[in-house]
Formats: sequence, structure tokens, C-alpha cells
Amino acid sequence: MKMIKVHYLDASAIVKLLVKEPGGNALETYLKNEAFSRFLTTSLCFAEALGVLKVKHRRREIDREQYLTAVDELRGYISEKSIQLVDVPISDDSVFNEVEALVRSHNASIDISDALQLVALKKDFFARFPETKPILITADCLLAVAARREGLRVWDCLREQPPVEEAHA
Repeated sequence: MKMIKVHYLDASAIVKLLVKEPGGNALETYLKNEAFSRFLTTSLCFAEALGVLKVKHRRREIDREQYLTAVDELRGYISEKSIQLVDVPISDDSVFNEVEALVRSHNASIDISDALQLVALKKDFFARFPETKPILITADCLLAVAARREGLRVWDCLREQPPVEEAHA
């Protein structure tokens, strides 16, 4: 029996699915090959991806049609549940304190959004799926380093080969 894998997509990875950039093809292929896996993102990463698309449009890296198409594709991923939105209750003092402590412990190499993603990985799905170790998918090398320091599985889709199935005893 094949175990369902759980993946968290950072905003940097989500944008690669929507705009032709290095690493995007490998990520798209991986998602297709992992069709029975779960792909999640925080609502903050969803909003961050929208912001990146807006900046790309304003800087004329993508034209208006590319911008609107990318936003529509992002909405499609979410509405079709290809990528599910999850939330970490950042208004909860204990969660926010953990997020802030992560930012401090990594010497500001990650921001609040990145730390929130790490807390989501550590708290949310370790509790629900203790037999699987979620994979963070990112194109942000500083986030990848921080996640590994926290003992998390990471695929830096810009600089590494896709993760392979781990053998289970």
C-alpha cells in the first residue's frame, strides 16, 4: 500500500507553477506524478503569491493577460482543491510566539510568513499524519535551510532534484 504524501507549497513554489520560470517545469511534472498526494499551502502564502504576481505585472515581467491568466490558474488550483488552503491560528498568542521565536532563532534569514509555514508543517500535519513526514516545497534557499535546521523535509525545486520515495521498514 502506497502512503499518501503531504506537501506544503511556499509562495515561491506556487509562483513557479503560474509563470514560466526556472524550476517550474520540474515542479509541474512532480505535481502530476504525485497526483494522489496532498498539496497544501497557507492562506498567507496564497496571498503572498498574489502579491508576487502583482509585482511581476507592475515591473512588466509579465503582461496583463499573463497576470490575469496566472491569477485565474492560482484560483483554479485552490477551487479545484489541487492545492488546499490551511491556516495556522496566528492570532493565538502561543502560535505567534513560536513563529516569532523561529524568526529570531534563524537570525532574520526567514520572515514571519516563512516561519508560519514552518509552524504549519511542525504542528498541523505531524499531529494528523504521524506516519508521514510532510515535504516543504520552496524555491527560497534561506527557507529551505531554516526548514532543514528544524528537522523538516524540504525540496528546493529550483536547486535540487525532486524527492524520491522513502523506504519504510
